[in-house]
Amino acid sequence: MNEHTPSSAQPKNKIILINLNWYNQSEIIFQMAHEIGHVINNDEGVLYYSSFSNKSSYERNANLKALDILIPIYLDIIGDYNSDSVFPFMEAFCIPNRLENDVLNAFRNSISKQAN
Repeated sequence: MNEHTPSSAQPKNKIILINLNWYNQSEIIFQMAHEIGHVINNDEGVLYYSSFSNKSSYERNANLKALDILIPIYLDIIGDYNSDSVFPFMEAFCIPNRLENDVLNAFRNSISKQAN
């Protein structure tokens, strides 16, 4: 697969295709979670990952679901349940800066769930 071919999802068939040759290897984990998000959300059609796209509610909701998947795992691994971990998390998974507010909110939600 070409290094610029985006990962994709076919939610109806519960299929995701991840390009392991992606030019920025650090993005692959977030891409996987994003594509899983499309399947969990039962989005319509064939959807392609783009780090520059927030075109539709499908893409936004898949991003939010990806954060819901990754943040609790990340917090468990680092063992540091505070919002100071937001930017290292974003950097580690190459999460676009345009998602900063969503990441902050998702961190707060995860941290409050851990506290309960």
